[in-house]
Amino acid sequence: MCEPIHLNYYYHGKQFCEPNYSWGPGVKDHYKILFIHEGQGSYLINGVNYYLKKGQGFMVFPNTICHMKADEDEPWVYSWIAFQGKSVDSLLAQVKLSKEHPHFTYAPANWFDSWLELFAHAEALEKNSEFILHSLLFRLLPQWIDMLMEPDQPFNLPKAKDEYVRKAVEYIKANYYTKISITELAKRIGIDRIYFSSLFKEVEQLSPQMYLLHYRMDKACDLMRNHQLSVSDISHSVGYADPLLFSKMFKKVKGESPTHYRRKLV
Repeated sequence: MCEPIHLNYYYHGKQFCEPNYSWGPGVKDHYKILFIHEGQGSYLINGVNYYLKKGQGFMVFPNTICHMKADEDEPWVYSWIAFQGKSVDSLLAQVKLSKEHPHFTYAPANWFDSWLELFAHAEALEKNSEFILHSLLFRLLPQWIDMLMEPDQPFNLPKAKDEYVRKAVEYIKANYYTKISITELAKRIGIDRIYFSSLFKEVEQLSPQMYLLHYRMDKACDLMRNHQLSVSDISHSVGYADPLLFSKMFKKVKGESPTHYRRKLV
């Protein structure tokens, strides 16, 4: 049996540092991953000073004195995710990160941007914000670890928001003939309904409801070729218990009734 993973989201952020901006020496009581988007700077930990730049990142460890400073000529722009939990050390061991080796290289340099967008949206929600923030952390860390474990391979991860939509589309295609609630679908993939609808429309150019409707009607068109099936049979096959409602929706999408559409098929 797998041991439960213990992780707790703390906070996230992004900073455009001024020349020579510095933090510390100081300590945090949690872990923090920092991603360098632009520029360069130095990170001092355990008496060793690391000079890091765009496309690199570094770890802050709990209760460990560290100091970070932006370059005078090309100050860095960095973002971060902070968290705590009993499982962190074992996760970091997979990518050989420690106080003795606190930095890493990642690509592309804007990899974390889409995650920042997701965290910002989740933080602004009135309902289930904390739950969604934690669920995002559980999604982020495995992708980050996978990326660091395959540094020599082209690792083009889809945007996190695209991943949510992909899972929703897969579910719709596998279950279009059943009753599908958009609210339940959003819960199934772990995000707020309003946020889910917004993401889905951004990616697919259709609302989830309209995507489901169009997919059902396309399936109905395929079934029309089977003349052993009545319109009522087809209606039930694509998720409509009421054939009259099915005919109304079919005409809305295809511009004609199921009967007229079928007559044109050879």
